[in-house]
Amino acid sequence: MTVTNLTLTRRSLIGSGLVLAALPFPVLGQNAAPQDPLIADVLSLLEPGTGSSGRAAFHADTLSPAGQRRWPLARFDKVFGEIASLSNGFDFVAVDRRGTTWWLTLRARRQQVQRTLRVRIDREDPKRLFDISSFPDPTPYSVPLPQGPIAPADLPKLVAQRIGFAAMRDEFSGACRIVSPTGKVVYEAAVGMVSLSPSVPNTPDTRFHLGSADKSFTALLVARLVAEGRLTFETSLAEVLPNYPNVDFARACTIRHLLSHSAGLGTLFDRRGYNGTKAYSRMSDPFPAFAAEQPAFPPGTASAYSNEGFVVLGAVVEQVTGESWYDLLNRHIYRPAGMASSGHFLAQDLPERVATGYRYREDDHLGLDPRQPNADFLGYRGNSCGGGYSTVANMTAYLTALRAGRILPRAIVDQLVTQQKPGLREYGLGFQVKPLAPGRTLIGHGGGGPHSGIDGMNGIVWETGWAFSLLGNYDAPFAGTIAEDLATLCARVA
Repeated sequence: MTVTNLTLTRRSLIGSGLVLAALPFPVLGQNAAPQDPLIADVLSLLEPGTGSSGRAAFHADTLSPAGQRRWPLARFDKVFGEIASLSNGFDFVAVDRRGTTWWLTLRARRQQVQRTLRVRIDREDPKRLFDISSFPDPTPYSVPLPQGPIAPADLPKLVAQRIGFAAMRDEFSGACRIVSPTGKVVYEAAVGMVSLSPSVPNTPDTRFHLGSADKSFTALLVARLVAEGRLTFETSLAEVLPNYPNVDFARACTIRHLLSHSAGLGTLFDRRGYNGTKAYSRMSDPFPAFAAEQPAFPPGTASAYSNEGFVVLGAVVEQVTGESWYDLLNRHIYRPAGMASSGHFLAQDLPERVATGYRYREDDHLGLDPRQPNADFLGYRGNSCGGGYSTVANMTAYLTALRAGRILPRAIVDQLVTQQKPGLREYGLGFQVKPLAPGRTLIGHGGGGPHSGIDGMNGIVWETGWAFSLLGNYDAPFAGTIAEDLATLCARVA
């Protein structure tokens, strides 16, 4: 497989087994004139000569009140000022309108690269905008997915087409595996590069950073203690960690609140006292960075995604068992699921077959300059909120074992994969819970984020057993967008 400037060639994709001949890759026009005043306004916003006063006028006149709350003026001015300066402005290429969401294909004048900008019209105020994306947005997939049942024999071609569509646009680098309810591998492929220097291609055996997918492992270790009668989901944090710095919070917060992201804790990595390069050995070691702070809301009254909550859960597991979270993970999840290639590796001691993440700089909001290795983004070692490494084979084996009851009895697992209220949308207790077709639900967990070099999703159709793992070494949201289509395809397999 050959790669030039991070862009996969059509020949290299064919050589990797992806089916591309049937893909309708459109050739977009160049420097076309926009036909809508709103598009012209967006292009003007991105001109370097617009200045702060022009961006403030756009903010006041073109964003709806909801959009202005979503985009505080200071941040709006900073982000779109940086985009305009870096790009030297954009030329319009094409627009794909789907309801209230428009994807504008634009060409940056300085870099001469095309990027997709997602613009969302405010449904309550259709003459104004609710949002403009400030990160590289995936190109909308131009091939309609089948609406009816899919024959198992047709699934590999459909998946290959979807991944090929993204890879040809340099929007995905990684690996994918799909297994049937019997565990048979029906699709497996890899595209892109483990490393650019030295030049090493990805393979299905490449280990990828899981990001937050580890949260499901922590949920299972907690649920094991519940099944053994050593905890309940309603146990207060104070009962387990009586020395937790914020005593009032610990009394009000339950295990269920932590698992459902409704405890009011934060994201951890933006805390001034957190040092990702420090050799934290126990899950409670990062507590000084956040545990004494007041929660964003009283536990159980709202929900917000929280890494800190799962760090606390890891500390709970270690306190109750007297053992390391890493050792418990290896004994109770990795071994039963056959995940021999998985682990939480030290940053300075990575094993073979670990993919280097490639990310856009944080001030390169639309991904105009080349991606850079993400070594400076990674911490010393992952923990109970995320940061492990695995392969697509290990992750599909994990999902299959989970559904089969080989990790924990289905009765307790079923509690984890039930939507919680309060709780995140489409989330249970440490697991994403996404309704698909009628009578079909995707269970699993993804990980990654913009400017991280980490992106992936692992899911199983709970009612049928079709499972997939899609792991990548580019920024989100590209793999996650592909995974939405893979989930739909797996749910429709007859």
